[in-house]
Amino acid sequence: MALVVAPACTTGDDPGPPVPVDPAVIYAQMCARCHGPDGHGDPEIKKTLPAVRDFHDPEFQGRATDESIARVIMAGKGQMPAFGGVLSVPKIQELSGFVRRLGRGASSP
Repeated sequence: MALVVAPACTTGDDPGPPVPVDPAVIYAQMCARCHGPDGHGDPEIKKTLPAVRDFHDPEFQGRATDESIARVIMAGKGQMPAFGGVLSVPKIQELSGFVRRLGRGASSP
């Protein structure tokens, strides 16, 4: 009896193997331009977009939740673009937690 092994079929939408999410890399690529590498907001951007969020603001830290940050990342707000079409839900969730930690002064878990 011969064993026949067919090559794996793929439809082209195979996501491939899971890779770890590094929210610091996502933040650096997609957020730091406006929010600054430290989360205080880029001073030059704030001159033209004063509503750029400072993640270190105690009022923001007191009222924002990981879920509310994730909603803003997903849907956008004001002049901030929506990233729900380019980031998966797990990446958005990791990024929202990173933003909270960044605002508290710790950029790593």
